Amino acid sequence: MKKLKDVIEKVGEYSEKYRAESLEKFEISGVYDLFPESIGSNGWPSEWPNNGKYGVYLIMDKDENVIYIGESKNIGKRLSNYFQYSKDNSCKIMHKWSVMPKYVCTIAINSKTWFERLALEEFLIYYAQPVDNKKGK
Repeated sequence: MKKLKDVIEKVGEYSEKYRAESLEKFEISGVYDLFPESIGSNGWPSEWPNNGKYGVYLIMDKDENVIYIGESKNIGKRLSNYFQYSKDNSCKIMHKWSVMPKYVCTIAINSKTWFERLALEEFLIYYAQPVDNKKGK
């Protein structure tokens, strides 16, 4: 598995090799903690990073190994399919993962070039080979 920092470096490589300099840069979020030690930190139950935007999202384990890469036309809505509120307002995992997810990072893409999310997702999956990405999915 690849670490978050390595995958983010690949986002830079993708931008340099395959994107025109005139295009708006991708907006890479900070790391969002699904199970923070205290409320108020950058994590649950705060709003998803890049909520409502087109883009790619990375789901990581406790060691920031990327376990899944996905794309969506609404990042927050997609992440809410995987992670929801439990009765005590903590994060409830709604999907079966091979490794327990702990962190999320998002990469927003300008709505004018929304289609880039598909190429970026494939590029990153090819590089990182996340354990929970299935071939042909």
